Amino acid sequence: MIILQPITSEQTISVTPRYTDYFSEDNYKDRVLSDGGISEATSCLIDVVSSFNNTSVSIRRDGDGKSETITDVKGLVNDNFINFTFASTILEEGSTYYVEITDNSNLVYRDKIYSTTQTNYTVKHQISKSRYTQPTGEVNDNTYII
Repeated sequence: MIILQPITSEQTISVTPRYTDYFSEDNYKDRVLSDGGISEATSCLIDVVSSFNNTSVSIRRDGDGKSETITDVKGLVNDNFINFTFASTILEEGSTYYVEITDNSNLVYRDKIYSTTQTNYTVKHQISKSRYTQPTGEVNDNTYII
C-alpha cells in the first residue's frame, strides 16, 4: 500500500513495474550508429531514454467511487524502480483509493493508496478505534453452535 498526504501539490511514489522493457540503451545506440552518429557512452543517455511520455495515473476512492485520471505524470527510471510524480485533487484524510498507472495503455503498476497527514510511521494507525467494541456477554468466544 502506498501512503500519500491529502494535498493537491505534487508527490512522488517509487514503484516496481510489471515489466522492465521500457527502454533499451542498445536500441538507442544502434539508432545513433545507423544514422552515421558516434556513440561513445550510453551512461549519459539514461535520463533521456528512461523518461515516460504517455503515462497516466487513474485513482478511484473506495466507497463512493470518486475518481480522476491524471495525465500530467512525470516518470523516471531509478535502477529497479520507477519514480512517478503527480498531483491529485481528490485525496482526503483517512480515505483509501485504488490506483492504476499505465504507459501507452499498458498496465505498469496497480496498488492501493491510503491518504493521511500522519508522518510518524512508527505509530500504528487504527482506522476504526472509536467505532469498534469488543463483544461481551455469555457467548463471546467466537464459537458456533451447529
